Amino acid sequence: MHLSIFKTRFIGYLVLFSVISWFLFNFLLNRQSTIMHKYFIEKPASYNLERAERLASSIYQSFKQEVPSPSIDNIRSFVTKYNDIPFLSVDFVYQGDDGLMRSVLNEVQEMDILSAEYVYPVNYANKEIGTLLVYDINREYKRGLEEYTHMINITKLFFAVLLLMILFVVLFREYNNVIEHQKRIAEYQAVHDGLTGLFTHQYFKGHLAKEVSRAQRYGHPVSLIMCDVDNFKGFNDTYGHLIGDAVLKTVAHIIGGNVRTFDIVGRYGGEEFSVLIIESGAENAASISKRLKSLTEQAIEIADRIKTEVEQTQIKVEQNYVGVTLSLGVSSYNGHPDYRAESLIEEADQALYRSKENGRNRITVYDPEKKEFKEILH
Repeated sequence: MHLSIFKTRFIGYLVLFSVISWFLFNFLLNRQSTIMHKYFIEKPASYNLERAERLASSIYQSFKQEVPSPSIDNIRSFVTKYNDIPFLSVDFVYQGDDGLMRSVLNEVQEMDILSAEYVYPVNYANKEIGTLLVYDINREYKRGLEEYTHMINITKLFFAVLLLMILFVVLFREYNNVIEHQKRIAEYQAVHDGLTGLFTHQYFKGHLAKEVSRAQRYGHPVSLIMCDVDNFKGFNDTYGHLIGDAVLKTVAHIIGGNVRTFDIVGRYGGEEFSVLIIESGAENAASISKRLKSLTEQAIEIADRIKTEVEQTQIKVEQNYVGVTLSLGVSSYNGHPDYRAESLIEEADQALYRSKENGRNRITVYDPEKKEFKEILH
């Protein structure tokens, strides 16, 4: 279920982000294309192919007339003069003493020679001294278009990589959130009862053992309340398990609402609940016996509030209302070094059974000092 939600959300993010990015990307490319064509690779308005051919031919004719001596300086002056034409450019290439091709303007490459639209070999004294190259604006236009196309492809690649990176971050974040959420749910379910939301039997016993061990180490008391819904089997047989579940959830809610924030409440099993009453810390200066008495009184007070509220609560069953009662047992740890957590549970259970035997809907307390059970009457 969680993975389905994750996939749906991710697809939603992907579609939304892709649509927005696509419109933004195309807008930027269109603007870039307009600027590039206007300022870099747009042909001049005066350009005409026939005119360019005539001008190229006239440049060659002028070269023969204006360069009577084939010196590099004379040729460079000629080339510089005729490079002012808007849509033609001129160069002259020749073979140097080292056998490499040279240009009067800059280093020449084979592709520069091959890309010239007009190529005129120049001969002096029946000997070819070099080649006059006339480039049409088409050359610059094609080169600019190639560079522009290359730049656009790079931009697209960059955008695609950026999009993938952002999507990866979104995917990783969503996936991590789902994993963390599932982890929290698993951790919660591992220690909480699915019906009531209280701590499980196993977690409660483990926590009780830790508290008893800590109580032995530091010498402070601990109290335990065991609660059991009276006649719950008969209630289930009469009204059904759904109503029984509603009763358990109601009782769990009442118990949780009557304990302190640092007390621990668990569903011990079936219709039985347990409450671990921990010392608040305000009684540390008193003797162990006084602290034991104080904590036991607090436990009894909490147990009485729980019993009274459960007794007064009515649960709706179809058109009628029914109620249940609780039997409770209270026991406290008195600081004995050989004491075990199981002993505290056994004593509280025995106190609970005494409440059952004596008529239910009552509280029985086990006194560890006197080793006797006492029913609390209100």
